[in-house]
Amino acid sequence: MSQAVPCNDEPRAQAVAGRTRPARSLTLVHASDVHLESDTLGVGASAQLLREQTRLAFSHVISEAKTLSADLILIAGDLFDSPRVEQQAFEFAMDEIARAAMPVVMIPGNHDAHDERSLYGSSQSRLPQNLHVILEPAGKSLSFPGLSLQLWGRALVEHSQSYRPLSGMAPPADGLWNVALAHGLFSEEDEPDRSSVISAAEIEASSYDYIALGHVHVFSDVSRGNTRAAYSGTPAPLSVNRHEGSFALVRLDPQDGTTVERRSVRFEEPPRP
Repeated sequence: MSQAVPCNDEPRAQAVAGRTRPARSLTLVHASDVHLESDTLGVGASAQLLREQTRLAFSHVISEAKTLSADLILIAGDLFDSPRVEQQAFEFAMDEIARAAMPVVMIPGNHDAHDERSLYGSSQSRLPQNLHVILEPAGKSLSFPGLSLQLWGRALVEHSQSYRPLSGMAPPADGLWNVALAHGLFSEEDEPDRSSVISAAEIEASSYDYIALGHVHVFSDVSRGNTRAAYSGTPAPLSVNRHEGSFALVRLDPQDGTTVERRSVRFEEPPRP
């Protein structure tokens, strides 16, 4: 299993279209906004069924990542709906992440923000070894040498106008795949009155190979310039009228660059390879 280490120089590979890319390809599964254990679904049998289906939807994403032989799973915020999560529910999520048996990288979103009530700060000893939660408010880079991958993200502490999810991004590293996670609202223009804004200009200027976005519950490709960026959508049935969710399948190829594909999640018992 690939392990995250502090970012250092990586071996160089072949040059493609004027940029040095790694010789190896990568397959990533990108999910977000699962909203496990939501208390906004109400009470009663129908609400409990939706919560159970939400768990099954998350299990489906993990199973699909294994079936697809993905190299890494990205969770771009709001795995949980709030910090009010019972021990059993927290353990379910961590057990599913451990079942992935591949690196899983996650950032907090506005629902499970890394504030004084954070689920993650007091739970480090209970996290599976393959889970890497980025909790640094100023941002942090991780390097996975076995995957020729540099990954950047920052923790959301407060969903506010002053928080810019892509602020302080590490510059893209030559000879590596450069991937980021961000949780916020995409905007074509810079909107200072909105909270957690991700602008089109910031995406384009990053020159990353892929930015995995969270916060919007439907799949949406917001790529700009040479940077591919997308919302995976939620895999979960967050309303009684919703019968299908989604995640994003991302392939990084030395020759073809980045491709992003919407994958459906239907709300039924998932296979468990």
